[in-house]
Amino acid sequence: MMPRPAPLLFVIAIAACAGSQSARKPDVLFATPEAELAREHAPDLHARAESAWAHASDAQRRKDEQAADDYRTESRLLLVAAVAEAERIQLDRRRTELQGEEERWAKQLARDQEASAAVARDISRHEANAIALREAERLAALTESTTVSAATLDAVLTRVRLNLALAQALGATGEQLLPLRERADFVTRKRPNSARIAESLLRDSEILVGQTRADWPEPRPGASTALVETASVTGFAADRLGSAVLIRSERFFGSNGQVSNATVRRFIGLLEAFPHGPVACQVAVPELSSRVWPRRVAQLVERFGRMEDPERVSTSMVATESLGAGTVQCTFAAYREP
Repeated sequence: MMPRPAPLLFVIAIAACAGSQSARKPDVLFATPEAELAREHAPDLHARAESAWAHASDAQRRKDEQAADDYRTESRLLLVAAVAEAERIQLDRRRTELQGEEERWAKQLARDQEASAAVARDISRHEANAIALREAERLAALTESTTVSAATLDAVLTRVRLNLALAQALGATGEQLLPLRERADFVTRKRPNSARIAESLLRDSEILVGQTRADWPEPRPGASTALVETASVTGFAADRLGSAVLIRSERFFGSNGQVSNATVRRFIGLLEAFPHGPVACQVAVPELSSRVWPRRVAQLVERFGRMEDPERVSTSMVATESLGAGTVQCTFAAYREP
């Protein structure tokens, strides 16, 4: 921004009037807008200019024309200096204000960019979760099927490769990774439509991740988020609470009341992928006095008892109308919010 030419114009105006009678009157010089700005922003110089003009008036009364002219010249020069100083102060203040505005805009821009990036990440995560949930529904539907679609097989292979990369990052050895990589390559080449092959490959890759996680005394930061995402991908509803992660499914029991082996296998794979802490499961039943549901729950407990660490999971019944009969919800207590 170019400085305003007010001081120069003011100097010209003073020079033009220097020899006139009106220029000898103080109200001509000191009543201008520029002089008022000088009075406000450069009061010391302005006061000296007024004092010099007063000395000029005294010399004029004494008939000392030379002294009067010298004082008037001094007064004009001091007033010009005062106006220039006032202009400089104004420009400095405006420059500071502009710099402050630029900093505020820069900070706002940074916040806007950060917010935009966060929104983009949220949208990407939402889209990824939506895709994962659709594929999880396909995979979960395989509990009643022996074949796998091409789209679901692609989803399984993608998930397996992500699991293997995660296992490697967590410290899995090449010897541990090689068999699963070879199996994944085989499935990629041959494209078998067997649901059991796809499910077994996915589960074993998650077990390997769990084995590497088990080397840590407690879940690492971000493990609760990983648990929610993995559960969702493998067909379970998942919620991250403040003190735990809650996993829920209506597929533990089939329409005939029998325990679904496929769902139990998938749940055990989830337990092995996230090996820390106890897990408390509750089976929703219409009423605790039912004769049917205790037998069904006992079958589920028996299936959980075949796990490598059966004491990790506790199972009980709860009478509730908020969940459908046979819905199982399990609390992973060790996976807390950071």
